[in-house]
Amino acid sequence: MRQLTFFLCSLVLLAGTVAGGWYHGQTSRRWGEQPDERVAADRLETPLPQSFGNWKYKDKNEFSEEVKNVLQCRAYINHIYENQQTGDVVTVAVLVGPHGPVAVHTPEICYSSRDYSIAADREKKTISTKDGREHSLWQLALEPREADQLPLTVLYGWTTGTTWEAAEHPRFSYGGTSHLYKVQVAVISPAKIAEYDPAEDFLSSFLSELQSKLVEGDHRQKN
Repeated sequence: MRQLTFFLCSLVLLAGTVAGGWYHGQTSRRWGEQPDERVAADRLETPLPQSFGNWKYKDKNEFSEEVKNVLQCRAYINHIYENQQTGDVVTVAVLVGPHGPVAVHTPEICYSSRDYSIAADREKKTISTKDGREHSLWQLALEPREADQLPLTVLYGWTTGTTWEAAEHPRFSYGGTSHLYKVQVAVISPAKIAEYDPAEDFLSSFLSELQSKLVEGDHRQKN
């Protein structure tokens, strides 16, 4: 009986070890890139329109090799757009890669370790886009540590190629998908002009334009 019990326990332990190794291998792409991930990367690298709505492309920023290695992104865009009517400027980054690294690096970690502190808990914000979709993103208010800087508002979320979501636990929510996208938009917190919100106005057009560049993931587990 003891031998049978030991045998069963060993099987359970082995299964757990194999499952853990498989999960880590999948999230880190130890066994190579998924085919859908390569297609998604190629699609994301195709050009976006230079302007949409009142927003016009102004410039782009390149990720350093260190940042690309940390994020393990297969492709990304990191653009600056300016509103031709109001003068508001937004920076938007979209990246695609394995769900583990893409899920864990949030603005709370990146900004609070540099020149900003978190002003309040993040909140979910609904974005209605020009193509009739509704998305949810996290909205985060950041206060500068230095007097010569201005407050920032950052919105971010994830998708497997369909609707953008403000996921509570993205690393687990998107486990098993072939690839994951993240979007992050930063804008200097404006003085309120009626109900105008530059980040919301930008995203309502930008996410519609971006949709054709997205490739739906081939699998997804939900907890």
